[in-house]
Amino acid sequence: MNILKSRHFRELKVVLTLFGQWPSQSPLQQYCARFVVLSAIFSILTPKMIKFFEVIRDIDGVIECLPMIFVHLASLTKYLNWIFNADKFKKLLVLIERDGKTLEIYQDAEIMTEWLKRMKSITTAYTTAMFSILALYLVSPAVPKIMDAISPLNESRPLIYLYQTEYYVDQEVYYIHILIHAYMTVPISVAVLVYFDILLGTHVHHACAMFKVLRTYLETIHVDIYNTQLSDEVISNKIYKKIMRCIDMHRNTLEFANALESSYNIAWLILLTYCLIALTFTGMATVMKLNQTSEAIKFIAFSIGHVFHLFFTSFQGQLLIEQSEAVFYSTYLSEWYNIPVFYKKLLIPIMMRSMTPCRISAGKVYILSLDTFSSVIQKAMSFFTVLSSMC
Repeated sequence: MNILKSRHFRELKVVLTLFGQWPSQSPLQQYCARFVVLSAIFSILTPKMIKFFEVIRDIDGVIECLPMIFVHLASLTKYLNWIFNADKFKKLLVLIERDGKTLEIYQDAEIMTEWLKRMKSITTAYTTAMFSILALYLVSPAVPKIMDAISPLNESRPLIYLYQTEYYVDQEVYYIHILIHAYMTVPISVAVLVYFDILLGTHVHHACAMFKVLRTYLETIHVDIYNTQLSDEVISNKIYKKIMRCIDMHRNTLEFANALESSYNIAWLILLTYCLIALTFTGMATVMKLNQTSEAIKFIAFSIGHVFHLFFTSFQGQLLIEQSEAVFYSTYLSEWYNIPVFYKKLLIPIMMRSMTPCRISAGKVYILSLDTFSSVIQKAMSFFTVLSSMC
């Protein structure tokens, strides 16, 4: 089975090529694409940082500036992680291609296809949700214009800015220019956030699919024992071949899971910190702007986006934990007690290793899981409560 030729990977290849992150594209294409993406992120981040340092003594100004700053810092962190770990991501693709070649049986290919379809559905839902939230955010400046047309006042309603920036120009005079710059750069930054997560989900789903294939083999090791038409020697050979295939598949899948973890762990240590701070200050900004509907919608969209983003990645980590843990229980279903003692001993390493599930860590400090998601939300709410009492 050629996994890289599947529909999901073909679509992912197009996006990663545009970002300059597909391993097989030419160096010139990579450098040009990376230059465009980094220029877009830095061009929007710079005026925001300038404004942040100008209002650093004003708590209200700081609270308004920080949410968007952390969005672009998170985007920059993910993109730089892509660049610095390019060899690791290339290795992951090589391992995926290698695993696909081992799936020669129709049942195995069906399991992989099922997981790829599942990831395709999740990708569609995630991108739709995140870009819908982005659209809700980007449309907020149009609200005063719409209200002026529907319910005009004696004077025009005040302009709404997408974020606090300092371009060292008259922002009312150059309002449209600043807005166009935002519409050109913010979607690129958000797209990096979204597709970095989708690539993580793709890698996790591949590992889960391989664990599922392994489990089907483990659970059927004993089947040939009850075939009375076969000689003991033939049965013994069949059991041995199945167990050796399980051992090879388990070793290969663990290699992939370890490569996966090392490709993301440092980035996610930084990103979890960003998520915690961004959720806290976005919540504060939302409360501050409740009496300004247009501004409140903007920050509510941000809060929802942060929570959804954190949940998506935490769920991927939880999925990997559960599927790798299930290998241990599938070994018991093989009726190991009915097979010869020598073959029982071959299953022990699989059982022992499966007692420690595969995980995606954040700098080997936190484990990406639903427990981590809950913990970050609780801490963000605690900080939000403390800040609210101080303001």
